[in-house]
Amino acid sequence: MRPLYHYAPAANWLSDPNGLVFTKGEWHLFYQYNPHGEQWGHMSWGHAVSRDLATWDELPPALLEDDEHFIFSGSAVVDRADVAGFGKGALLAAYTGAAHDGSRQVQCLAYSNDDGRTWTKYVGNPVLDEGLADFRDPNIFWHPPSAQWIMVVALSAENLAAVYGSADLRHWTRLSTIGPHHGQGRLWECPLLIELPVEGETASRWLFKVDLLDDGPGSGVIGVIGSFDGVTFAAQGEWRLLDHGRDFYAAIAWHEPRDSAGRPAWIGWMGNHGYQAALPTRGWRGAMSLPRRLSLVRDDADALQLRQEVEPAVVALFSQVSDMGTGRHAIPLAARIDVTGDTWSLSIDDSQQGHGLRIERAANRLTINRHGGISPAFDTAIDADIGSGSTIRLWLDGTTLEIDPGNGTRWISVQHLLVGSTAECAFQAHEANRMTVATLPHC
Repeated sequence: MRPLYHYAPAANWLSDPNGLVFTKGEWHLFYQYNPHGEQWGHMSWGHAVSRDLATWDELPPALLEDDEHFIFSGSAVVDRADVAGFGKGALLAAYTGAAHDGSRQVQCLAYSNDDGRTWTKYVGNPVLDEGLADFRDPNIFWHPPSAQWIMVVALSAENLAAVYGSADLRHWTRLSTIGPHHGQGRLWECPLLIELPVEGETASRWLFKVDLLDDGPGSGVIGVIGSFDGVTFAAQGEWRLLDHGRDFYAAIAWHEPRDSAGRPAWIGWMGNHGYQAALPTRGWRGAMSLPRRLSLVRDDADALQLRQEVEPAVVALFSQVSDMGTGRHAIPLAARIDVTGDTWSLSIDDSQQGHGLRIERAANRLTINRHGGISPAFDTAIDADIGSGSTIRLWLDGTTLEIDPGNGTRWISVQHLLVGSTAECAFQAHEANRMTVATLPHC
């Protein structure tokens, strides 16, 4: 079944979100896209827009590969002052131009004067070329204190990110580097440097996040909290895994606008390059996570952690709630499931292919088993420390499952192989435990 409340393309391959920008009431979501099939290749930018971050309209692809380059990941901004010379209020997309033979990756610009519907590649490309084969995924934002545009790019093979500054978005000066991370994983991708509010405090901090393509923990998304002065990012804590599942990768943020609490939103690819190509073909391949609002909270040791909360407009989609006791139930495959208690198990199976999920909680640990025979990485159990929260919320949809253990700091995101519009759910727990299932009005 296609996801009903997660974004997925009508056809073909989708992966990393790109070019997240808001303008004239529209949230733009670009993404890595193959216009010609369900496997990775012919990398271009797909395009979708939303008015509320909950429902999406797919538009024609925005940036297509050309004879010189694949269009790899990047970001987008609104040039309100026309510093780049492409028109006041133009949308500018910064992307990695990747040579077809893999020999060179450079940073390029494209611009749009019709709200992202059509794009023109800058004739002066590339705007940044370090002569490297692994140099990708520019993320740009405006930094008011230093009155400059900042671009962060992965020096992938070096496990570093380079920070650049610019006044006009076309000429860039290297300011500093971030990294390396001395833990598990290598080949950095999709860096993000963003200022976040600290809940209950007036001060803010900066998050630096990066994805590890090879040998990383979970799906490879890690981050560290620190400060940024317009030149240098200074880490002030420990590197942490930002999602404990296997299928949350390449997440980037809409730097603006923010909600009333000062929180930006981000979105990630619900995928894993280790086994994505082996998943069953459906005419389309890949979905996005739910948009999540970001803030920082202090844990019991007074250390700052990333907190993620599903966009309220998505929560509002669910209007029908049913209370389920222990035993077997038929549930829609698009549902929000809340489970209370510290010892329980939940099995979800389909009747068509014999695929299933088994989720078990024992005190502070949550274990997820997926049945599919896709690969050892897919079939190996996911075991995570989730803390002592009393209620766990599961966002179940076609191909995807996102789990918030209760306080938003230890998310677990995975794909699944369930098919059909309904599933058989078996809930086993103490009598005092409770499960509720919320559904969409049309399910």
